[in-house]
Amino acid sequence: MELTKFASPHRASNEQLEADYALIKSSEWISSFINTMPEVVAILNEERQIIFGNDELLKLLNITDLKFLLGFRPGEVLNCINSTLMDAGCGTCENCRYCGAVLSILESQAKLKKVTKDCRITTEQNGVHEYLDLKVTTAPFIFQGNNYSILSIEDISDKNRRAMLERLFFHDILNIVGSLKGISDLLIRTRNDEETSGKYIGLVNNLSKELLEEILSQRVMIYAEEGDLVPESFEVNTLDILNEPISYLLHHQLATNKHIIFDDEAYSGSILVDPMLLKRVIINMLKNALEATQKGGQIKLNCRKESNFLTFTVQNPGFMPKNIQAQVFQRSFTTKGKGRGLGTYSIKLLTERYLNGTVGFSTSEEKGTEFFVKIPCSLKTL
Repeated sequence: MELTKFASPHRASNEQLEADYALIKSSEWISSFINTMPEVVAILNEERQIIFGNDELLKLLNITDLKFLLGFRPGEVLNCINSTLMDAGCGTCENCRYCGAVLSILESQAKLKKVTKDCRITTEQNGVHEYLDLKVTTAPFIFQGNNYSILSIEDISDKNRRAMLERLFFHDILNIVGSLKGISDLLIRTRNDEETSGKYIGLVNNLSKELLEEILSQRVMIYAEEGDLVPESFEVNTLDILNEPISYLLHHQLATNKHIIFDDEAYSGSILVDPMLLKRVIINMLKNALEATQKGGQIKLNCRKESNFLTFTVQNPGFMPKNIQAQVFQRSFTTKGKGRGLGTYSIKLLTERYLNGTVGFSTSEEKGTEFFVKIPCSLKTL
């Protein structure tokens, strides 16, 4: 059986862990030093296991006995969802190749120097996913001839979230307002030409709808992340749920020279759901697909009935490499440049936390990429 797909799976014996713990604990200056640090700090052995930590670490994990942590790796105590994918635990699955924490530790051990990396972790608490943005610093530490690492963790989730939401908001809003200003200038120049000005009025109307949609989208994300979003369920038609996002995006700049269609066999029925949230999820799925599609490409939207669930899918011809697959739903991950890329994260957040559904994808070079949203619902065939 394969033990690891990345870092070493080997762990120290319980006897060695106890010996390392006793050695570090015997030094008052080490304990005093790490407890003066405001960040969460852990001391690791060469197998990336925790052998000591500061009070901030105990406070974070809501425990009082440091010995409870002996032998665990960082991702395991943080309940990282990837730490359970392999029997050998944290650092050993395929996704760990892109984890800033593991990379920081390994590089520091190899080069014997301090290494700082950003780390995105998805944790699970009582079946609910939480998303952390961390700044992880690892430094080599030699004590009485033994090689250890000092690992410090700074939670920058709130800082990153605010910065990204602000950049997204101003970027998108300024783009739309700039277009509105340009078209309004043209309207003034052509006010005596009814045919030409009529076309511009239509564009102003579309841009106004887009502006309102962006503002509402930002508000929903802020409420959703703060836990203040309250879904309101209504009975709506599944084909309306498909058609409205397509109509909205028909004139969007992302859709220029691209085609959005929905499957002819898409399920027609009624669904009890918050229509505003589900439409927003589908719009974000479509935007993500449009950004991944070349000019002339086609995106297909579909809805399938599967027992007591509805599955909405968006397929595009692009292929996602492994490094993107491993991080696609993490909040601050993006392939679109600084300040972009909340789309897939928002899909997962809104679906799993507020629509009681699940999100996933499949991707291949032959078939492209298909994202799906699967939600439970009350249905009746039309």
